[in-house]
Amino acid sequence: KKLFGEESSKPQLLSFINAFLELENMDKIVDLEFRNLEKLGLSKIDRKTIYDIYCTDEKGNHIIVELQRAEQNYFKDRMIYYSTFPIQEQGIKGLFYDGKALDRQGKLRKVSWDYGLKAVYCIGILDFEIKESVSNDYIHYINLRDQHGKVFYDKLKYIFVEMPKFIKQENELETFLDKWFFFLRNLDYLQEIPEIFNNDNVIRDAFKKAKFINLPKAEQGIYLESLKQYRDWSAVLETAEKKGYDKAKEEIVKAQEREAEAQKEKTEAQKREAEAIKKIENGIKNFSNLGLTIKKIAEAMDIEVVKVQEILNK
Repeated sequence: KKLFGEESSKPQLLSFINAFLELENMDKIVDLEFRNLEKLGLSKIDRKTIYDIYCTDEKGNHIIVELQRAEQNYFKDRMIYYSTFPIQEQGIKGLFYDGKALDRQGKLRKVSWDYGLKAVYCIGILDFEIKESVSNDYIHYINLRDQHGKVFYDKLKYIFVEMPKFIKQENELETFLDKWFFFLRNLDYLQEIPEIFNNDNVIRDAFKKAKFINLPKAEQGIYLESLKQYRDWSAVLETAEKKGYDKAKEEIVKAQEREAEAQKEKTEAQKREAEAIKKIENGIKNFSNLGLTIKKIAEAMDIEVVKVQEILNK
């Protein structure tokens, strides 16, 4: 998430996605806009257990990137399910102005949606091997084809990467995508940036972002907590092999529900704090409108003069 899911990480995400598109001879993406994950219909638990990135490119195409650490039943079903949300989101009910259609007087007129869709790309980076996968291919491009192998619909594509199958060494890297996979596969073990990345500023910047020591203290805490959760869940999944998957799944769900509740309480506390600050700001502005001096307002509100001045200057 630190590497790809922040506004400052756009160059890394663009480079990563374009490396996939280049292999399929598809047009490169120029720009991206991060979208709200809630638009995908994900539950709070889903958003905690997977590292989803949802964005649109400059043409309006939708892109979902998911890093899946632990093996999960029905993973492919879930990816198909998630891909339907960006499709449904594009539907427009009733009439609307498209900025192009004109009436006989040359004025804009309302039109109905013609069902034209933007493309949806789903990229799954898996830290496990797909059970049904029998080939040594570590990357799989999937789209809708008819019985003759001809592409039936080219606006819905799935790309799955089985990272355990990527075993290339530094001297075997052929494509830019190979370099990204090598970087991600060995990130936990790399102490210094390999020489092969000397001319790749985007990956070099990604390496710097990923180094734990460069993270602010607050984000270090978040990272450690995330790492603890992952190790805890991995331990539970290992236990599931001996005691039964259903029992382990129940324990995971309960743990995730507790985390979700804690996050909810934190959000509510932040909301109350924001409301209190807003109330103070409104009070200061009301006093100012009544003609009180900054000093008088500070005394009345029991706030420093500098803070009053700062609020009034907003």
